[in-house]
Amino acid sequence: MKFGILLFTFSIVAFIEAHSQSLGQVLRKAYHSGDSANYYFQEAQKLIKSEADEAEFFLFKSIRATDFGSPDSAVFYGLIAEEKFKILNDSAKLIFVYNNLSKSYQKQGLYEKAISVLFEGLKLAELQKDDAWMGYLYQNISLNYHDFEDYENGVKYGKLAFSKLSNLSNNNGYNIALALNTIAISFDDWDKPDSALFYHFKVFDYKDQIDTLSIGFTYNNIGNTLLKQKKFAQAKSWIEKAIVIARCKLRGANDNPFYYENATNYTNLAAVCYELGEFRQAETAFDSAHFYVTKSNSTEKLRDYNYYQYLFNKKRGNSVQALLFQEEYYKIKEKIFDDSKAKMLAELETKYQAEKKEKELAESRAKILEAENKEKQKTTWLLFTALLAFSALTFSYLIFRQQKLKLAQQKQEFQLKEEISRIETQNKLQEQRLSISRDLHDNIGSQLTFIISSVNNLKFRHRTENQALLSQLNKIGDFATETIVELRDTIWAMNAGKIKFDDLRSRIFNFLEKARKTGNELKTSFEIDETLKEIELTATVGINIYRTIQEAVNNAIKHSGAGNISISIKNVRNENIEISVFDDGRGFDSDEVKNGNGLYNMAKRMEDIGAKFSLETEETKGTKISLLIKKEQITDKKTGK
Repeated sequence: MKFGILLFTFSIVAFIEAHSQSLGQVLRKAYHSGDSANYYFQEAQKLIKSEADEAEFFLFKSIRATDFGSPDSAVFYGLIAEEKFKILNDSAKLIFVYNNLSKSYQKQGLYEKAISVLFEGLKLAELQKDDAWMGYLYQNISLNYHDFEDYENGVKYGKLAFSKLSNLSNNNGYNIALALNTIAISFDDWDKPDSALFYHFKVFDYKDQIDTLSIGFTYNNIGNTLLKQKKFAQAKSWIEKAIVIARCKLRGANDNPFYYENATNYTNLAAVCYELGEFRQAETAFDSAHFYVTKSNSTEKLRDYNYYQYLFNKKRGNSVQALLFQEEYYKIKEKIFDDSKAKMLAELETKYQAEKKEKELAESRAKILEAENKEKQKTTWLLFTALLAFSALTFSYLIFRQQKLKLAQQKQEFQLKEEISRIETQNKLQEQRLSISRDLHDNIGSQLTFIISSVNNLKFRHRTENQALLSQLNKIGDFATETIVELRDTIWAMNAGKIKFDDLRSRIFNFLEKARKTGNELKTSFEIDETLKEIELTATVGINIYRTIQEAVNNAIKHSGAGNISISIKNVRNENIEISVFDDGRGFDSDEVKNGNGLYNMAKRMEDIGAKFSLETEETKGTKISLLIKKEQITDKKTGK
């Protein structure tokens, strides 16, 4: 049989200090005084000035009677205090009342009543969301279930108590130890000693927060579990330590907790001693146990005392004494454990759980309703916000649209002005080109024509056998003729706003035709992609391409000794235009002539229009000049548009 430990009065000082200091002082003296308690209660009664004072007066009388007097008196005064605190609607004080009433009922073995009032207190604690009180009440419920031998519920509520108390921000090691104790003693009497010892020894995890003198019950209960495992010597050692702790802590004390604790210690010691065959020591321990059991006024302790006396006398062969103690044990057990009480406890548990679920459902419904209201408010707010946002966006859009139209109009006006300015500029440039081309044609062209005419007249009038002079005159005539051709090309390019590749091909064909007249063996070819014929080039791009091709052909005719010259203009991936001039002449060492004026001029012309110039040549294998122009650069402003 396991012996529980009675919970001490919970925070008595809190009641005293919550009221006027004078009444509090007198109530404190009434609680702690022995024979003078009645005197101090009479003095306290004179200081009552309100309903709250009177309610606390009866509560203290109940607490005093619970710990040092009659359980019947404790219940009587406690019920008066309950009614008064109900009228005052003081839920916090009612929890104290129910906790104290449960202790009085527990002493009398009225566990169903004890658990009933504890559930009432638990409901109030749950309403107030007071985790500390919930933990203390779970612990007391667990202890009462244990004493009623409902060990499953004892473990259940003990674990609830441990969970609540250990998770408090300001948890108290001693209160946690009490919760662990209720779990352990239920496991012990449930015949699960390993689990019992696990939770008993877990108390020592909190040794840094607990004074050893306050947990003597743990030593006693470990001994009790070892006793059931028939480890009598070990059990005796733990129980004797519990007795020493109790003696050190409360030597000569005149209070109920001291009696209750020693009633447990000496009953267990007696049981261990007779199992070890130490009958004289067992008798002495039983005498001490009887004294403390009587003083504790605990039905539970009296039950356990009679049970172990029955076993002791049976072992000694005292059949008559054994029978008497057995009868007493069964009387108490029947008083405590009958079917109606068990049924009542089951109904209490069911009622509490049903009310708890109903309360949880009500809270859940309330939360759902609150959430729905919040959602409605949120939806309304969102709609309102969306409407505002839409209005703001619409207004902003209208302003933006108006501004955009205004900017577009301004842009159009600016572009129109730019276009007018560009056209005017082009017209002026065109006029300047026409003026320059007329000047070139009328002045320089006529002068060159005069030079050619003069040279021809000289050759006709002064016929001479002087071949050197005749050759020089021919050179001057040829140079003037070529210059006129070049001048006409330049005037053509200046007058043409844009040049198509097809126009360029005609010019190049004419040039090639003249080139073929320089020798009978020279063959020329010209190829152009049909897709490129109608592409327009700026005048600058066109004349630079034309001059570069012209320079390449001239070089091939004069220096390469080529028999074939081919020109091709290709469309490369519809992005680039590749122009190549190839001759099958003797080629040359490019390193030796890389600084020549002809090559330099060609490369420079391509650089000016953003094109790439490349040269491939090798002695005896001919020469290839390539020009690579991006289509997008043909009409780029940099090229002279």
